[in-house]
Amino acid sequence: MSTGTLFATLYLTHSMQRIALNRENMQHQDNISSPPTSNNFVPRTRTTRQSLLDNSLHGRALETLHLIAERMRDPALLFSTAARAREQIKLDRAFSWGRASFNHLGSLALLYLSLARSFPDEGWEESAHKYLRLAAQRSQQTPLVTPGLYNGSSGLALVVAAFCQEEPRYRRTLEALNEQISRQVLDLSLPTAIAQSSMGTYDVINGAAGILGYLCSLPEPPSHVQEAIDVLIHYLIWLGGEEKPGHPNWLIAPEWLNEHDQALYPNGNYNLGLAHGIPGPLAALSLAWQAGYHLPGQQEAIEHISSWIRASAISDTWGINWPGAIPYTATHPWEQEMLPTRAAWCYGAPGIAASLRLAGEALGDEELCQMAVTSLETVYRRPAEAIGLISPIVCHGIAGLVAIGLRFAQVSSSQMIRDHIPLQVAQILAACHPDAPLIVRDQEIPGNFVDDPSFLTGAVGVALVLLAASSEVEPAWDRILMIA
Repeated sequence: MSTGTLFATLYLTHSMQRIALNRENMQHQDNISSPPTSNNFVPRTRTTRQSLLDNSLHGRALETLHLIAERMRDPALLFSTAARAREQIKLDRAFSWGRASFNHLGSLALLYLSLARSFPDEGWEESAHKYLRLAAQRSQQTPLVTPGLYNGSSGLALVVAAFCQEEPRYRRTLEALNEQISRQVLDLSLPTAIAQSSMGTYDVINGAAGILGYLCSLPEPPSHVQEAIDVLIHYLIWLGGEEKPGHPNWLIAPEWLNEHDQALYPNGNYNLGLAHGIPGPLAALSLAWQAGYHLPGQQEAIEHISSWIRASAISDTWGINWPGAIPYTATHPWEQEMLPTRAAWCYGAPGIAASLRLAGEALGDEELCQMAVTSLETVYRRPAEAIGLISPIVCHGIAGLVAIGLRFAQVSSSQMIRDHIPLQVAQILAACHPDAPLIVRDQEIPGNFVDDPSFLTGAVGVALVLLAASSEVEPAWDRILMIA
């Protein structure tokens, strides 16, 4: 059953109501019943965190967050802005916006739900339900036929799961979505031969790591979900091993690489980014372990991947670092110079440090946890040009670094991390301007700005990170980043 058919079927089980979708009060039938009144919307408020921002910066962060959120309340503005964004992009990359997936409408629903939790008297729940309804409608027009976290069913299910914590009536929708994801996982052809896996097969964005990250977050999953979890863990256990000594199974063969990377790695490579490389499976296996899934070979896979990542580190002027990938033919110690990549969530030391921290926690390895902390601290010692981040966004920008830092600040005693989070929040605020359509813009290359409404490379992700930095409510949404 497609996602669109799924929501259409679920709609029949709810009371049929007419709901307002725009300011002209045009009425449309929906697949998710209408939003509750304020009397039955009960936000969770886990106040286990304290903001690290001083009063002035905290006030500026909240003001900017509210400006972004107010601008993004209007779907018509978002669709017209996304259309302009396609024309603004100069890099050779695909851009689309408006699907039900997490990176598009799903994250908008989660933003407003998170705002409602943090500020229950400001009426944000109406926008939360508006965008969840819109995601449901879009899933009928363009079904989510794959289980991926960012562009498939798992990301939308993660959003619905968050709504279920306030409203149990979404439970049937979530159960049906999880059943669909399980079927999609069981229908996957997961390779078990070296060089047959593409990045999209196992990565966080569309692959097994991201799907597992979502599924293992579910409390008391039914048998079909557990079966899908087992399939994913078994695959990642195999991926984390070595059929050929000295050559791990997560090799990306050259035919899976783009033209640019084929020229750099004619024999293939081992990707080191959290978004697309082996740190993603490491994070997923570690999160599954912490959730109580302990399959034969899983601990050994966590240990092996962690050891390989540690051995793949390089040193620069400021300390430990990593390249973006290791050539297939390279041997350690490296016979060729390995250049460090930027320090971001998607690639570089911050994302790698996050995965090593999760592995250390799963294994009870304090030394590994400390290496993760040291790796992130080293990022802060680098000058801006060595960090290599020019945009305020999540994926390869300052917001992703803040999100990781916030989690480290919660579990480590590092004063350096705590001291640098306000500095990075100030950098994000400096990139925000009231005259921009969505307040904040992605600087995709120096001097070229894109009005992107999406999560990874746009305004939604920045808004969620500003909320996480300024609110006492735990940012449970950051499971999507595989950092907690």
